Amino acid sequence: MGIIEVVQEILSVYPEAAYTFDGKGRNILQIAVEEKKWFLYDYLMTSGTNMDMMLSAIDHEGNSIIHLAARLESPPSTPPGVFQQMMWEVLWFKRVQYDCYPYLWQLQNSDGKTAKQVFETKHASLRESAEKTVRELANAVLIVSTLIGTINFAAIFTVPGGFDQTTGEAIFLKNRHWEFGLLMFYLFGGLFCALFTMGTLLVIIFLRFETDDFYVSLPFYYVMDMISIFYSAVFTIVACCQALIVQKVVITDFTPLVVFFFIYGLLAVVLMETSYVIFDYVYHLIRYCLCYRGLES
Repeated sequence: MGIIEVVQEILSVYPEAAYTFDGKGRNILQIAVEEKKWFLYDYLMTSGTNMDMMLSAIDHEGNSIIHLAARLESPPSTPPGVFQQMMWEVLWFKRVQYDCYPYLWQLQNSDGKTAKQVFETKHASLRESAEKTVRELANAVLIVSTLIGTINFAAIFTVPGGFDQTTGEAIFLKNRHWEFGLLMFYLFGGLFCALFTMGTLLVIIFLRFETDDFYVSLPFYYVMDMISIFYSAVFTIVACCQALIVQKVVITDFTPLVVFFFIYGLLAVVLMETSYVIFDYVYHLIRYCLCYRGLES
């Protein structure tokens, strides 16, 4: 089951092998679901080999294919952290659930449990660990965003060159209007992104962390937070470079551009390295949501 090419070759030569069962009365599709073999599941679902019968099959323990998707015995191969793991577990369960007929959603196994109840029981410990991880991460990022917001807020009222004692206007606003305007734009941009980050982080902190929150809400809040904290850092650093231009500390205007693109690229690499799994998850989530529109009832 681990090498999809071998399974494809076997099914191409012996198509009837798809209808065989193991000692627990499970077909190949059920085994692929239990072991969370995404690519094999995709292949079997698109092969058109009597999927209705395979999806509605019940094993010797009364488990439907949704019950098998709700289990946690097989360690996931994609995400390293408990937060990411919980997201992928929920996505996998939802995907298999929406592929099946609705009557299977409330079907009880030999233990008298529905697939949803099995999922909640098996993932209770993982959900608690994921909640703890997310809260700790949110608190840490909240401190950073508050610091960035404070720096930008203070810099807005502490402009380079000071103010004219007679008119009260910024001195550089008269003779370096364009450069001063850019500086204010960067500072306000950094402040806005920092405030946006703090707002979404507070929403995350006050979530109830139900299972369904790991399906859509938390991943999208996480992505928005990472993007906003990324741009708040970029705006803040570029504002520092622009302040040097306004005060004529930097002779050429091209130097801040070089610094900007260097820092932007560096932060972009850090963002992708730390959030690639989340972006990959959001891609799959949008893809499957478009396929299963109207079934999330």
